[in-house]
Amino acid sequence: MASPELLRRAAPWSRLARRLIGPLPLASLLLACSTTDPPPNSLGASGVGASSSAGTAGTASGAAGGSPGVGGASTSAAPEIVNKAIHRLSNLEYDNTLRDLTGTSLSFAATLPAEEAEGFDNIATALSMSPRQVEAYFVAARQVSADVFAQPALRARIVKCTPDESNACAQTMIADFGLRAYRRPLTAAESAGLLAKYDAARALGVDAWGALEHVVHIMLASPQFLYRIELDPDLTSTAAHPLDGYELASRLSYALWSSMPDEALLAKGASADLATPEGIQAEVDRMLADPKSEMLVKNFGAQWFGSRRLADHAASASIYPSYSPQLAASMQREMELYFAEFLNEERPYTEFLHADINFVDPTLAKFYGMPAPAGSEATRTVDTADERSGFLGLAGFLTHTSRETRTSPIIRGKWILDAFWCMALKLPENIVVAPLEEPADGDTPTTVRAQMEAHRISPTCSGCHNLIDPIGLALENFDGIGHYRGIYENGLPIDTKGVMPSGQMVDGLSSLADALGSDPSFLSCAASKFGTYALGLALPAADRDQIVARWTAGSPSLRKLIKETVTHESFRFRKAEGQ
Repeated sequence: MASPELLRRAAPWSRLARRLIGPLPLASLLLACSTTDPPPNSLGASGVGASSSAGTAGTASGAAGGSPGVGGASTSAAPEIVNKAIHRLSNLEYDNTLRDLTGTSLSFAATLPAEEAEGFDNIATALSMSPRQVEAYFVAARQVSADVFAQPALRARIVKCTPDESNACAQTMIADFGLRAYRRPLTAAESAGLLAKYDAARALGVDAWGALEHVVHIMLASPQFLYRIELDPDLTSTAAHPLDGYELASRLSYALWSSMPDEALLAKGASADLATPEGIQAEVDRMLADPKSEMLVKNFGAQWFGSRRLADHAASASIYPSYSPQLAASMQREMELYFAEFLNEERPYTEFLHADINFVDPTLAKFYGMPAPAGSEATRTVDTADERSGFLGLAGFLTHTSRETRTSPIIRGKWILDAFWCMALKLPENIVVAPLEEPADGDTPTTVRAQMEAHRISPTCSGCHNLIDPIGLALENFDGIGHYRGIYENGLPIDTKGVMPSGQMVDGLSSLADALGSDPSFLSCAASKFGTYALGLALPAADRDQIVARWTAGSPSLRKLIKETVTHESFRFRKAEGQ
């Protein structure tokens, strides 16, 4: 177990980001609508400069001057190094780490409570530890150790010597396995304590293999395994200090792989290879070339853009008879591959809302009305003759932001504001919103826009709807599962015209993509999203602004954003709270 001194020196829990109310133009617009995440420097025409998900005031890019960044740009503001809470492994990180550490195929994520903040499930302050969870981790550790020692091939990954009457093999196993399990070399006290557990088991009559299994069980249930613990050498100081090589290696591995460092990364943590931005960037290239970087697609991208939601999305069989679990899976895979196109290529993120590409298998090709690809796998295709383009034209996005029986401009608009402008809207307390009523048989046909007018007229609701409605209604040409339609099913015309908060006119998907992507919030929000995910805490606005300035001093690809984030001081340094 962790010593009291170890836990005392580790970071205490800190608050999530502060909230900020924007200047008058935005504040007036949000009169009856609160936002936990106002967009950074959003609403370009109004000159409003608010915060990102970090909640601290700032502009979308830093001013010139100061120290040059990794990307060649510079900013005058000093980095805002923050204290980082002791970081428990998220449920997915826990499963991935067990797999990479031991080779086990056992999985526990689905049985553990889901905990989320800032839109992600790996935020340190949201990851709790109840007595029930302690018991669950203890039981899981016992199951994994038993599974590993029951399989000679897996056991050989952990025990690379032959135990005998001495405890020499146990000492070797504790050092080797401990380095990988704790993601750093064990202290002398930790090694001695674990060896004492081995000797105690042997004294009780347990054979050598059973005693080694007992030690592995203890290690997998320990705080050093379950938590990513970073130490402050001086708790009384608030000066920032660099992470040691092993701590930085862990930050990199969980940011890019959602799992533990591999042997190569641990070796770099032991050397000076991660001591410079150039060394870190070289390691990022290696790590992104590894298949484990698929976690950036299936974990980071899936949470940011919502592809995970398709597995649980329900669509009415009577209204949308073509919708099926197979189609939903095809839609989800297309969303993943679309994001991977920008992650793995040097394609600028500024094209994310405009790229006219799709990834279709036979099921999705039939749905889109495209020629079926050869084989059953999703294939990259370009069809400039259809009405859809960019991320907002993907059927998966259009489906998971709809209701079971119809589109929902409110859900679509609210989701887009959060994903692309970091503006997370929520209702004020004590406000009850009447849902849009489904027309009954015999009622006069109407449109979603007409039904929403009652909400727009109400002073209580108009603030949010002035932000949301123009965005959601611009996508009404796509039905509840992403089919293109020229008119509503009841024969009424579709009106996609609207006015964005900045005063910019939009009319349909293409002009909406232009309006969203041309706002400074678009790039700034992407930096906030990845920075928050990579750090496991809300990225301070000053740091976000520096990262954006460095990122956009050239072609702003997602790979470059990753490099600028993990080489920024906020990722490489930490500080104590001065207690």
